[in-house]
Amino acid sequence: MLKIDLFENIENNEILELLKCTGIKTKVYKKDSYVLRNGSKIDSLGIVLEGSIKIIKNFNQKKTVIENLAVNDIFGHNIVCLGINKSPVDIVAQTNCEILYVPFEKVITPCTKLCPYHLQLIRNIMKMISGRNSLLDSKIDIIGQKTTREKILMLLEKYKIDGKPFTIPYSREEMAKFLCVDRSAMSRELCRMRDDGILRFKKNCFELLVP
Repeated sequence: MLKIDLFENIENNEILELLKCTGIKTKVYKKDSYVLRNGSKIDSLGIVLEGSIKIIKNFNQKKTVIENLAVNDIFGHNIVCLGINKSPVDIVAQTNCEILYVPFEKVITPCTKLCPYHLQLIRNIMKMISGRNSLLDSKIDIIGQKTTREKILMLLEKYKIDGKPFTIPYSREEMAKFLCVDRSAMSRELCRMRDDGILRFKKNCFELLVP
């Protein structure tokens, strides 16, 4: 837990003090259990410490995975920062996972001592929120591409690691929903890209063969 971005530049003994004075706590969930239900009360930011979760939105009576989050990802910030106290989404554990909960109002209001490490915690939270907003901007750029091939390439570029095989956190269905394209059409395009020598793939593991 001490290695996550939330506690960047904060010493271990200072983290223990923060845990006591802010009410930051952790909770463990089993795979497929609900981390948060649509309509339930929310007053804390959540950070994934272990495992992964998926955010599900109900569109026209059909549940759709709109995002997958892994270790060090933050959620709930866009809700509690606006003063909304009920969740508009379901959040489900994709694997066994552990979540760190950060009471928003307590954390962003420094105590009378104005401890430097508490101010650092606030800076870290703002940095994490800015990072998440940057990812949302990236998604807008991806789905704004004209063709399915361009969307796929831009998404894969986001996860590429020095020309080595890499894994994306999406199944085929989740990938198609993220890209806002038909799943069958996307699968056909992936096969064409493989035949054209652009990439190799097996399930959600990919390798880009072009610079």
